[in-house]
Amino acid sequence: GIDFKIRTIELDGKKIKLQIWDTAGQERFRTITTAYYRGAMGIMLVYDITNEKSFDNIKNWIRNIEEHASSDVERMILGNKCDMNDKRQVSKERGEKLAIDYGIKFLETSAKSSTNVEEAFFTLARDIMTKLNRKMNDSNLSGAGGPVKITENRSKKTSFFRCSLL
Repeated sequence: GIDFKIRTIELDGKKIKLQIWDTAGQERFRTITTAYYRGAMGIMLVYDITNEKSFDNIKNWIRNIEEHASSDVERMILGNKCDMNDKRQVSKERGEKLAIDYGIKFLETSAKSSTNVEEAFFTLARDIMTKLNRKMNDSNLSGAGGPVKITENRSKKTSFFRCSLL
């Protein structure tokens, strides 16, 4: 089915709680997946570099995201299994080009050897946090009464992001 995990990371001195939903790109979950898009702040699109079909499906997933997710959702494309270069069907350059075409960040990863896995989660979390901070600052600056000084609340409260792995 759909795998669900919670992972807490520390980023810039703040604890960030990631809620991760993994559908493994299975077609039978496509209709359910659209419900997860609505609340998602970040989505990782993962294809298998040893499987051309999984790469071709990324465009379909992006189209689905554009139809059902928030317009400002952070997205990232990951080419997984980079440890299996001898069985590669999708070049790194093709993955990078696809990401550039959609204006999305790109990394090649290996879940088996842990290559770039942490970097992917931290990059997506940092991008989400940056966007949230920018929105907060923009909304504070646009209020009547002039600039507002924002001081960080140092409570033990945890920030919450939801990321979806498709």
